[in-house]
Amino acid sequence: MWLVIAAICALVATFAWINKPGVNRYGHLALAFWALTAMIFVDHVIGWFLEGAEGDFLEVGVDPFMLSLCMIIPVFMVWEIAVILDRVKITKTDNKNKNTTEEAQ
Repeated sequence: MWLVIAAICALVATFAWINKPGVNRYGHLALAFWALTAMIFVDHVIGWFLEGAEGDFLEVGVDPFMLSLCMIIPVFMVWEIAVILDRVKITKTDNKNKNTTEEAQ
């Protein structure tokens, strides 16, 4: 379940990045979710082979769903912090350029 949810988040972030490239660091968000999806996939494959290639490859239930939320929320938090810092940096640069332009006049 957590593999599927991470893959869906990666697809949504990639779709947002394709539609609005360079806006709000969607590329970084998509990259983070694709990395998370790859890590979960490797974890599932190794665990499945260590169990003798028997049983369910994808678990469905409340625990896997909660685990997927616990993995996705930190990715969104780090991305949001990066977006906020980027906007603060742009605002400071714009103010600095505005002051330089006013002094030149």
